[in-house]
Parts: sequence; structure tokens; C-alpha cells
Amino acid sequence: MNAIPNVIHAAPTDMESRIRALEDELAGMRDRVPENKVSIILLSGDFDKAMAAFFMANGAAAMGMEVTMFFTFWGCTVIKKGRKLKGKKFLHKMVNLMLPGSSKDLAPSRMSFGGIGRKLFNYMMKGAMSPLEEQIDLAVELGIKFQVCSPSLAIMGFDVDEWAVPVDICGVAAMYDTALHARTAYFIS
Repeated sequence: MNAIPNVIHAAPTDMESRIRALEDELAGMRDRVPENKVSIILLSGDFDKAMAAFFMANGAAAMGMEVTMFFTFWGCTVIKKGRKLKGKKFLHKMVNLMLPGSSKDLAPSRMSFGGIGRKLFNYMMKGAMSPLEEQIDLAVELGIKFQVCSPSLAIMGFDVDEWAVPVDICGVAAMYDTALHARTAYFIS
């Protein structure tokens, strides 16, 4: 009869160690569970792709998700406040002359119709959806975070004060840190 109390006493100790092991495993998994965040990486400077990016961003923010948009290369033109040439190197001026000056100058990726495509799309969207510039303003109001790729600034010749929205100038590591902790990440090119 003496063996029964030892078995009963041994079980809780074994159970306690199993619970501790499970708690440790759960704590390790918490770091890998995505947070209620969305990461949108915009490479494209096309009107329709920018519209899609902002619709997705504003929709997620309206649902209570934390949204970060990372703009790189041509995508940077979407949030520029205009064309700035003063103080730039010759090649940077040339690049900036070839790129859209701001969101108002973006062309659609298809059906440009010799330059009137954007006007046609704006006309067709009237009353059905908000223009891109209103979507950008809404994103700012909703607290969406904007990141601009620092290597793109150096390569394309953009300055830190060219943005129509508050931006965080950062590199790829910051973009990955955001994307890897997000529940959903989109790359739009």
C-alpha cells in the first residue's frame, strides 16, 4: 500500500514539468505569431496599382488593423508632393523629369490611350469611388504609416522633404521587420 501514495505524488511533479515545458513552448511561439498588421510594399508608380494599394490599406485600417506602406523606386512618385529639380545632380534631374511629379500625374498601367487614360478613369470613377488624392488623405487620417526606401532616394535623386505625407525614411531591414510581423503582406509591382 505504500507504493500508491508515491505514484500519486509523482504524477503532479511530472504534470508540473509538462505544463512548464508547454508554457515555454507557447512563449517561444508568441514571437512568431503575426500581429494584427498589414504591410503593403509598392514598387509601381502606375495609377491603377496605387489605387489598389490605397484601397487595401484604407480598408484594413478601417477594420482596425495597423497598416504600413513601404514605397520604393517608382512607387515613391505616388506620395511625392510635386516635381523638385533645384539642387539635384544632372542625372537626378533627368530621372525626375521622366517620372510623374506626384499622384496627380500617374498614368494607368494599361489603357493609357495616348495620355488621356487617367482622365478617362477619373471620369468613370466619379461618384463611384474616391480619387487617389482623397485616398491618400484618408490614409493619413487613418494613421497609416508610410515608409520610403532610403536606397531609392539615393538612386532616384529624391530628397527627404519631397513627400506629401509624413514618412519614415528607412531601408529594407525596416520593411522586412514590418512585413514579417504582419498578418498579411502585399507586394505590388
